[in-house]
This record gives sequence, C-alpha cells and structure tokens, in this order.
Amino acid sequence: MPAIGKPDSFSWFRGDTGRYLFQSSIDVFNNNYSGLLFIKPLGNIRRIVFITETGIKIFDFEFSETGDSKVHYCLEAMNRKSVINTLLKDMSLMLYNIPENSNVKVMQDKGTGKMIFRLSDNYGKRYCIINREIQRVEELISTGAFTNKLNIKFFSTKISEPDSVILSHYNLKLKMHLINLNEN
Repeated sequence: MPAIGKPDSFSWFRGDTGRYLFQSSIDVFNNNYSGLLFIKPLGNIRRIVFITETGIKIFDFEFSETGDSKVHYCLEAMNRKSVINTLLKDMSLMLYNIPENSNVKVMQDKGTGKMIFRLSDNYGKRYCIINREIQRVEELISTGAFTNKLNIKFFSTKISEPDSVILSHYNLKLKMHLINLNEN
C-alpha cells in the first residue's frame, strides 16, 4: 500500500493555501438558499461561512482535522439538530477526505488507472477516488449498510482549486452546488 501522507494531502482545501470563494446554491428539503460560501483554512482548522447575496448569514461552521466541529451561527430556519449534523458531517468529509488513523484499503481502477481508497472510520464506509495526474480527490461516495448515502464530486481544470463541487444525498432532500469565483 502506498503511503497516504497527511490527512489533507489529497484534499482541495489544504491548510497551506488562502481562502476559497464559491457562488453557492443549497437546497435543504423544500428551501433554496443561494449566495456566497467562503472557505478559509487557518492552519489545522477550516472555517466555512455562507451568506446570501443580500448579506444575510446562513451559517458559520468551524472544522478541525481531528473531526471536531463547532457551530458559530446557523439561521433559525435551518437550525435543526438533524440538518446541522448532516451539514457538519458532509462538509467535514468535503474538507478532510482521508482522515488520520482511518482504516484505509487502496485499490486501483484497471480501466482508468485512478486510485480508490476505501475507508472505514467513525463516518462509516466511503470511497475516495483520486485523480492520479493532479493528486486530488475527484469523487467521494459515502455508503450506508445497503445503499449510497452521499456523493461529492469535484470538477477542475487546474491543480490548485476546484472549479465546482456538487454535493448530493441519495436519501435526503439536500443538495449543494458550489461554483468557484476566481478573484483575479
């Protein structure tokens, strides 16, 4: 098995980079929120803030490499324990694809040559598909006992940051679409 390296070695949101800004749309049950999503790496911590185009803060979350998370703020309409826990888990997986001390089995797709990491940890089982050319995560699939629960796809034409991210649930009415806004 090849060495995996640091937990964020394949992540798009590494601790040694600046901030990320996305035009975002989040569908939660029958509500749609659109606006800007900021991801700010602060050493071992990542901070995610989502605000509408009119400046209303929807949520402000903090995540650490160890799996700990903190809710700084959540809009009352979304402030339900099940919604917050789902968002925290999903975003933690998006930020930290291969946690330290997880049980990892490395495979290779014979057709595409892509590396596939099968992980088992406190989030359950998931598959992390790595694009070998750019050494970044291309897709994450989180599975339950019998079905897939979550799919996160990263699309990019460059190595430094994703152009877009689509996060969708199979059994919940929750979908996020993030489009990178190039600040240059």
